[in-house]
Amino acid sequence: MVFYSYPNKINKIEASIKETEKKIAALEGIEEELIAAKKMLEEQKKKLAKVDKQLTSEVFPAQTYDYLNSILNYSGVLKFDLIFMGREEKEGYGYENYRLKGEGFYPTLYKFLWYIERGPQIFQIKRINFRGVENREIDSTRTKLIIPFEMEFRAVYTGLQDVPKIERSLRSVRTRRVSNPYLPYIYRNLPLNSDGLLEVERATLKGILPGKAFVEDHAGKVHVLQSGDKVYLGYVSKIDSDDKEIEFILNKGGIIQYIKLKLGFQNLK
Repeated sequence: MVFYSYPNKINKIEASIKETEKKIAALEGIEEELIAAKKMLEEQKKKLAKVDKQLTSEVFPAQTYDYLNSILNYSGVLKFDLIFMGREEKEGYGYENYRLKGEGFYPTLYKFLWYIERGPQIFQIKRINFRGVENREIDSTRTKLIIPFEMEFRAVYTGLQDVPKIERSLRSVRTRRVSNPYLPYIYRNLPLNSDGLLEVERATLKGILPGKAFVEDHAGKVHVLQSGDKVYLGYVSKIDSDDKEIEFILNKGGIIQYIKLKLGFQNLK
């Protein structure tokens, strides 16, 4: 035991001690490196938090709808409907396509679009269509200028995970005052729509068949129209089932306008 067993145990222990000492030597300075890495990570998080747009790893239609509704707290009341058009995946990112249709007054619509473009969420407006429409309700003598609009946009998301929140919010956005380009010098004083006819410039083509079209007005009522049917200030001049469109001729205070509604993205001409 003294000359054989104990010396072998001592040699094994000494070898283990030397191996442990090597590992300890290899770890020298690791604490300083860890502290430096944590410091660099915190600096990068602070820089990322100061960017204008919030990167998000996922986007949902309900989330987008809630965000647009939250914009109304700053822009004012605006009537709109949101339609989800599908998702597209790209390398490292993706986006969801939406169609937004509604109407309101120009100052509100201007602020709404301003918040969409300059707010924290990454939205890309692909195309937009709006115009001014004079309107006077039956129980009022005052003429109002309503702006029907329709647009398509993308809500962008990234493949990155655990992205920190940025400091900016909708409250950080500052808007500017602008003049209304649709405000006429003289209102046309158009007649009242006392018969409840379809107001074409505030309507959407929902479906079309040979010789027949289904058009939804601004109040959600669907009108079934045929060629020659009366509408507010005019009549249906043509229904084209091949091109999926309906054409109207309107007489707006002596000014003749030809207006087309198309399925899909509403193209007013």
